[in-house]
Amino acid sequence: MIGLLAAVPGDPRALRQLQRLGFADPAAALANLHALAPTPFDGELLAPVLPRLLGELQGAPDPDMALNNLERLAAHSERAAFFRLLDAHPGAIHLLARLGGTSQVLADTLRRYSHLFPWLLEPWTMRQWLRDDLEEELRQSTAAFSRAEARWNALRRFKYRQLLRIGCRDILGDADLTVTTEELSRLADVCLETARRWAEGALEPLYGVPAAPDGARTGLAVIGMGKLGGDELNYSSDIDLIFVYGEDGETTGGTAGRVSNDRYFTEATRSIVAAIESVTDEGHAFRVDLRLRPEGRSGALILSLGGYRTYFAERAELWERQALIKARACAGDAAVAARFFELTRPFVFRPGLDPGIVAEIRRMKREIDRSQRAKGIERRNVKLGVGGIREIEFLVQALQLLYAGDDPWLRERNSLRAIFRLTERGYVSPALGRFLGDALVYLRTVEHRLQILYEFQTHTLPEDPAALGRLARRMGVALPPDAARRRFLAEYRRVTRGVHAAFREFFDTRPARTKAEPPRVPTFTALKATGFADPDRARQNLRLVLEGRPLLPYPARAQAALWRMFPVLLDALWQSPDPDEALNQLERFVAAAGPRTAYLELLANRPGLLANLVKLCARGELLTQMLLAQPELLNGLADPATFAAPKGKAAFRLTLAAALAPRLSLTERKDRLRRLKQAEELGITWRMLLRVTDAERFSAEMTALAEAALSTAWLMALEQVTSLYGVPRGADGRFIPAVIVGLGKFGGRELSTGSDLDLFVIYEGPGQTDGSESVEAHVFYDRAVEALSGVLGDITAAGLVFPVDLRLRPGSKGSGFASSLPAMEQYYREWADPWERQTLTRARLCSGDARLGRRVRRLIRALLYGALAAPADLKEMRLLRERMEKELGKETPGLFHVKFGRGGLVDVEFITQAIQLTSGARHPTIRRPTTLQAIGAMGAIGLLSREDAGGLAEQYRFLRRVSGAVRLFGARPPDALELAGPIPGRIARSLDYPSRKDFLEDYRRRTAWVRALYDRVVLP
Repeated sequence: MIGLLAAVPGDPRALRQLQRLGFADPAAALANLHALAPTPFDGELLAPVLPRLLGELQGAPDPDMALNNLERLAAHSERAAFFRLLDAHPGAIHLLARLGGTSQVLADTLRRYSHLFPWLLEPWTMRQWLRDDLEEELRQSTAAFSRAEARWNALRRFKYRQLLRIGCRDILGDADLTVTTEELSRLADVCLETARRWAEGALEPLYGVPAAPDGARTGLAVIGMGKLGGDELNYSSDIDLIFVYGEDGETTGGTAGRVSNDRYFTEATRSIVAAIESVTDEGHAFRVDLRLRPEGRSGALILSLGGYRTYFAERAELWERQALIKARACAGDAAVAARFFELTRPFVFRPGLDPGIVAEIRRMKREIDRSQRAKGIERRNVKLGVGGIREIEFLVQALQLLYAGDDPWLRERNSLRAIFRLTERGYVSPALGRFLGDALVYLRTVEHRLQILYEFQTHTLPEDPAALGRLARRMGVALPPDAARRRFLAEYRRVTRGVHAAFREFFDTRPARTKAEPPRVPTFTALKATGFADPDRARQNLRLVLEGRPLLPYPARAQAALWRMFPVLLDALWQSPDPDEALNQLERFVAAAGPRTAYLELLANRPGLLANLVKLCARGELLTQMLLAQPELLNGLADPATFAAPKGKAAFRLTLAAALAPRLSLTERKDRLRRLKQAEELGITWRMLLRVTDAERFSAEMTALAEAALSTAWLMALEQVTSLYGVPRGADGRFIPAVIVGLGKFGGRELSTGSDLDLFVIYEGPGQTDGSESVEAHVFYDRAVEALSGVLGDITAAGLVFPVDLRLRPGSKGSGFASSLPAMEQYYREWADPWERQTLTRARLCSGDARLGRRVRRLIRALLYGALAAPADLKEMRLLRERMEKELGKETPGLFHVKFGRGGLVDVEFITQAIQLTSGARHPTIRRPTTLQAIGAMGAIGLLSREDAGGLAEQYRFLRRVSGAVRLFGARPPDALELAGPIPGRIARSLDYPSRKDFLEDYRRRTAWVRALYDRVVLP
C-alpha cells in the first residue's frame, strides 16, 4: 500500500491495484493519493492509516468521489493534525468515506467548515436533537449579531451545520428515515420561529402591538404544509407554508404610527420569508413555497382567522382539503394555530361518505401522469411517476378524506403513521398496509439519496447506467456497480408495480361484474324503530359490512358468508344493549378479517357465536381491539370450554409458560406472552359478559392472570440481567433473594380492564453478583425491575401485558427501582408520609422467595399495627382525600368520576383503611388487603353496624361494576363518566336499568350514601 504513495503517475501496477479496489478512474485516484500526501513528511503520517483508508474507500458508494473529497478536505485542514485524527479515532475514516462517497453537497459543506470534523466525531453531536436543543443552538449562534444580514448568515451556517450532522447520521445508519425527516422538519421549524421573532422584534417599535377589537394582543402562526407539515421533509424540499393571524384590527402605535393588523402581519410575513429564502454569502436556508395559500399566487400573503373562515366556506376546493390533512403549526402563536385548526377541521374531515372524492383525486392524478408522460419520465420519477410516492399519498389521503370525518383516529399528518392507523382500523388489509409502509420508506429513501448528492430538488432516476449503479450503492446494495444497478432496478420495479396495482385497484372506474342481489339494508325508519340512535350511520355501516371497504374486496366465499349471516346479524343487533356501538365495532372486525374467510364462515355457521360477538362489540372499542389485533382469538371464543368455568393462577401459569419455550428470542417471548395474555383476558371478559361470572369473580380472574404474567415476566427479566452480571450473592456466598409486593387494586385482588400493576420489589440485603462484570445487588435488582417493567409494559403490535406502576415503592422517585429489606424498614420508620403507610394496608406478597416474604409480611404488620406503627392521622387522610377529589376527580355538574369523585371508590377505600389503621392493632381479622373482605370483617365484629357494612359493600360492588363498564366502553380518561356523552346510556343498558335517567339517579343516591358514611368515619 505504501507503494501507491511512491508510485509515479501511470504506474501500471498501482493502477491495477486501485482498479481492484473499485476505483472507476484509477489514474485520477492515484493523483488524488499523491495530492493527499504532497510531501514525504505527509506520506509518513498517512502511511499507517492508508490500508484502513483504502479498505473503507472500497466500501464507499462511490470510491472515486470519496477519495477526491477526502483530498480536498485535507487541503483545507492542517494535514498533520488531520492525519493524526484519522489514525486515532476509530470512526473518522469510515465517516469520511461514507460521507464523501454519498453526498457531494455535504462533503463541500464539511470542506467549507472543516473545523466541524472533530465536532462530528463527538457522541454528544451524533444523537437525535430535539427542538429545544436546536432552538438553544440557534439562539447561541445568532445572539452576537444585530444586523439583519449578519443574523441571516449565522442562521444559514447553523442550518448547514445541522444538515451535515443529520445527513451523517442518516448515511451512517444511526437514524432511520422517520427520525431523519423529523429532524429536518424540526430544523425548519426553529429557523422559522427565529425569523418570526426577528420580524416582529423589528416591527413592534415602528407600529406597536397588533390588537384585536377587544384590545387583547393578537398573534401570527406559521402553518407548515406538505412534507414539512407531515414531518417528512427531504434534504432539498421546499417548505410549503401558509400564514394566519388572529383578529383584524389596528396596532397600538409606535414611532411610525398605527397600521392595520393586515398590513403589520403582511410585512412580518415578507420579512420571515426573506430571512429564510434570500441568498446571502452563506447561501439560503430553505426555499419557501406559498402556493398553497388561498387563491395561490394571486392571493394575499396572510389572512386572519375570519378571512380563512370565509374562504373555506365559499371558495375552497377539494385539493385544499387534501392539502390541509398535513397542516401543522411550525412557529408563532400557538393559540392562533389552535383556533385555525378548529375552523379547518370540519372543512377537511366531513362526516359520511363523499363519492366525489375518489373521482376528483383520480382526475388530479391523471393530470400528473399526463405531465410526466410528456417529459418521458413517468417510469423514472420516484415522486410523481407510476407507482411512485404520490400514488401512495393520494391513496392514503383519499381514505382519510372518506373516513376520518367519522373516525378521528385517522386524522394523522404523517403518511407512514397514517398507513399504520388505516391498517390498525381495518381500512387497509394487514398485508397491503405492511407493503405500502415498506414501499413508502423505500421510495422516500431513494428520493433522499437522489437529493443528498447535490442538494438538487430532483426525483428522477438517472438514465446513465454508471450513475444508476452509484445510486444503488448509496441505497446500500453492497455489490459492484453493474450488479448493484440490476439488483436495484429489480427491487424498484417490484415496489412501484405493487404500489400502482394498489392505486389502480382503489381508483378503478370499470363497472363491477354483475352479482346476485345482496340482502337489502333496512330503511331509516326500520332502524330507528328497532333501537338505533343514529340510523344514517347504521345504514352506512351495514352497507360496509355487505360490500366491504375500498381496497378490501371480499373473496366470493367471504361475501357469501356475510350475506348468509346478515339476517342473524340484524336480529342480534336489535337485541343488543347498544346497537349503534355494536355495529360500529363489528364492522371494524369484519373489515380487519379481510381475506381470512374462515372467521366469517365460522360466524355464519354459528348464530350463537355471532350473537355473543355482537354483545362483546356493544361493550366498545377496547375489547374489539383485541380481536382486531388477533382475529384468531375468535376460534377460542367459539369453543364452549372457553367460558365453561373460571380459571385460577395455576391454570393461567400453565398457559403462559409457553412464552418461556426454548430457542425463542426475547422479542419472540415478549410477543408470545402478550398474545397469550390477550387471549386469556378476552376469555375472562367473555365469561363476565355472558354472566358465567360476576364482577368480583372477574376481578379475581384478572388478578390471577396478572400474577401468572408477573411470574413469567420476572423469570424473563432475571434471565436477562443474570446473563449480564451473574447471580447476586452475600458475603457468605448465599444467593440474595427478592420478593414482589403488590399494592392498590393488584394487592387487593380487584383488578379491572386496563388496570396498572402497582408493585415494588424488596431484596434481602447487600452483596455482589458473581458474573464477569460484577455489580452490587441493588444494581442487579434495579436492572431486573427495569427489565420487568419493559417485558410487561412495552407496547408492541400485539399490545401490552400489564402497565407497571412503581410510584408507590419505598422512596418513590428519589430511590432506585428496588429496595433492600433494611432500607425499606428505615424508609417507612424515618421518612414515609402518612399516605405511604396507608398504601401498605393493601400490600400483598405476589411472587418471590417464601422465607424473605415472611419477613416482609412481618415488617408490614409492624409498620401498620405493631411496634413500628405511627398513630393514625385521619386529619391528614381527609386532606389527602380532598386533594385527590379536587386534582384527580375534577367533577363538574356534567362529569362524575367513579374512582376519585365524591362518594366514589376511593371514599369506600378510605373508610375501610381508616378503620384498619385505627382498630387493626386490636382486631387482626380486619387486616385484609381486599376491601370487601375487610368490610365484611368489620361488620362481623361491630366496627361497622351490620346495616352500614352491608350498605358499604353493596355500594362498592355497584361502583366497581360502573367502573368496569366505563373502562370497557373506552371512556377517556378512565373512570370518568361524562353525562352529555353516550356512555351513561350504554352503562344503563349494560347494567339492566330501565333508562339512562334511572341509572344516573341511582348513581347519585348511592354516592351520596357513601359520602355521608365517609363523613362519619373519617373524622376531620
